Amino acid sequence: MEGALHDLRVVDLSTRLSGAWAARLFGNFGANVILVEDKDGHPLRLEPPFTSDGNSLLHAYANSEKTIVRLEDVDLYELIASADLVISTEVEYLSALDDLSADQVHLSITPHGLTGPLANEPGNNLTACARVGWSAINAFEGDPPLQLPHNQTGYISGVAGFVGAAGMLYRVRTTGRGDRVDVSEIEAMSNTCAPWAQVGNFIGGNRMAHGPNGRRTRSRPGPLWQTENGPINFGYGDWRRWTDAFHFLNLPAIAEDPKLIQVLGRHQQDTRPVRDGLAQAIATRDKWDIFHGLAKLRCISGVVQNAKEITEHDHLNEREFILDAKVGDQNVKTAGAFAKLSATPLRYSQEMPTSGNSETQASKPSRPQRKTTGEAKLPLDGIRVLTFTQAWSGTFGTQLLALLGADVVQVESRSRPDVWRGAGAPVPPAIRNPDIPQNPLNTNGMYNTVNLNKRAITLDVSTPVGKKLFWDLIPKFDVLADNFSPHVMTNWGVTLESLHERNPNIIFASLSGYGRTGPLAEYPANGATTEPMAGLASLHGYEDDIAQNTGGLIPDPISGYYFAASILAALHHRERTGEAQRIDLSMIESVAVNIGDAIMEYSANGTIRTPMGNRHPRIAPHNVYQTSDEQWLALATETDETFRLLASIAKLDFIRFGAMADRKKKEDELDLYIGNWVKRYTLADLLTQLQGTGITHSAVYDFQPIYASPDEHYAAREFLVEVNHPECGEHFVPTNPWIYKNTSKGTIRYSPRFGEHSEEVFAEELGMSNAQYKELEEQGITGTTRL
Repeated sequence: MEGALHDLRVVDLSTRLSGAWAARLFGNFGANVILVEDKDGHPLRLEPPFTSDGNSLLHAYANSEKTIVRLEDVDLYELIASADLVISTEVEYLSALDDLSADQVHLSITPHGLTGPLANEPGNNLTACARVGWSAINAFEGDPPLQLPHNQTGYISGVAGFVGAAGMLYRVRTTGRGDRVDVSEIEAMSNTCAPWAQVGNFIGGNRMAHGPNGRRTRSRPGPLWQTENGPINFGYGDWRRWTDAFHFLNLPAIAEDPKLIQVLGRHQQDTRPVRDGLAQAIATRDKWDIFHGLAKLRCISGVVQNAKEITEHDHLNEREFILDAKVGDQNVKTAGAFAKLSATPLRYSQEMPTSGNSETQASKPSRPQRKTTGEAKLPLDGIRVLTFTQAWSGTFGTQLLALLGADVVQVESRSRPDVWRGAGAPVPPAIRNPDIPQNPLNTNGMYNTVNLNKRAITLDVSTPVGKKLFWDLIPKFDVLADNFSPHVMTNWGVTLESLHERNPNIIFASLSGYGRTGPLAEYPANGATTEPMAGLASLHGYEDDIAQNTGGLIPDPISGYYFAASILAALHHRERTGEAQRIDLSMIESVAVNIGDAIMEYSANGTIRTPMGNRHPRIAPHNVYQTSDEQWLALATETDETFRLLASIAKLDFIRFGAMADRKKKEDELDLYIGNWVKRYTLADLLTQLQGTGITHSAVYDFQPIYASPDEHYAAREFLVEVNHPECGEHFVPTNPWIYKNTSKGTIRYSPRFGEHSEEVFAEELGMSNAQYKELEEQGITGTTRL
């Protein structure tokens, strides 16, 4: 089968993981991707882990699905002229890429974007996590701030870049108008944690403070509990069969506690006895027995799996997610598709790249230029999405489409509002306003961060009348999206075939914890349980940790990015061929894709990767250091040249610590020396000394203030935009993590109130009168209040 993007040519000039990963995703979706390497080769060739014969597994993983050519063997300008998309991660090629044709697209992914005060500052995973808040929310009381596992910024920014570029390429298909897509890695990462800041800002006070009232302290169990054979996560806050679950766990007193049995209000109770009880009850029990037993009760949990367990997992192997490949002469296991597309499966080569070549594919002549038509509107202008997504993963994925210009209509029912509306929680204190009506369903910071530019309706599809209205809406939309358990839509009679009877052009996209097939397909899941199941938790934590969940539900936004990517690919295929298709995206596979290099490392070398704290497998120094005013500085020198500069500033003995490999061997001593130097200065002093030096550094910022109002850089790039919500007042929200050079992002609209657009949508789409709407409202089928 041809891939969804098989008619596109991509020239990859990247030198960072983020650009390499974006290009690889285009290759997975079928594009012809050509990676151009200079005489030194792609920098990822130097990154561990390595095979026994010296090939970088990270390079092989991130640069697969590409033809690799040497710069001296091609005419670069001719090659660029032949491309539909050119990807860069440095400023070196910007002047050449400013002369692209009007129908070409340039994707730039850089640490901070091409504009704004930080545009020329270096950055990496350590500093991105410090800037956007991840380091603060990951930290435990008494421990330093903590980055995410070291490649996550690259993978996440890469898929974000794919989404931004694939959207613009879709506009090229329909109007011939291309543009530059300027992606900022810190903005891509901000979207993975901002809802937690917003809920804190709405509540007031420092919700991320550590200690007795904070979220992360080692003095109490959770979010992982230790069984006899490894850690497990419990999503007990959402367990509906509370009594059955805690009797299964041999905790009868907790099982029968009337304050905890009902989900509504449970989150407002003191759950310390629950945490302590779980720690004692499961210490001598098998993690898989617990996991499967709870799943039978529809209660979510998630076992921590390391890279070895991932490769051996029955569910992932049955779904053909674990693939065989070769790197040089070595056979390895690798991660496969994050989504299954029925008409255009993602492409994976068995031979992963190790060396450059100059195949004739690279000398394709320039493509015929497309004629530009119409105005420079947002890429998905005219595309319509009907979505049953809720919480974070699906709502974020469809928000990306909405911010790309699609008309996204979100569906809830009056009896089951989106769980992220905070059912049961009061109006948050910091935004309470006695002068206006405020519905608690409309005032939750989490919901209001991930549903921008959508319209919201309520519709009870379980009733015959509601079901008929649903089917009457189907011909009006291009995409139907959901993130239910796999059986829900099937039970409603919704399949690709039944949809196509009413609308042959509709794309049907589903996102679920484990996908629609396989032994775990019907198991419940969320971000907190997917993170350990997908292996990310096994890589996260301080150096002496077994594993840790991150401080936020990062599988949700990761899955949301890949969900939007898959839908965009399907739209490209439909535009080119007229064929619509089914998408089955799995959260566990989306997250496992982002640890694919660790999976390959175990397969190739038998090494099971474990948490590294703030360190890096190659770079030293690479850590956070406390200042004299008890702030934290993230600092790394990624080259010998920048270390020489740091040695000069900090009066380090450059000769003693030497080149990178020598510094890595003496990292403990080096960290001690730098820590003592940093401790002599305030954070402000250090930032002044390091500014403009090219040394990778950042303050570690407190989390909530980042999103309460934009700093100078975010303001310059208009990433955080102020919206005026009728019930929440004025507040800032994060938008898409890219700027189109010649295309306005348009008006950013607040996340809709519960059922706000029901009457409008039914009138516009179905010709419903006001009297008919009122009748439906009286029957509880639609409306703006909860039943």
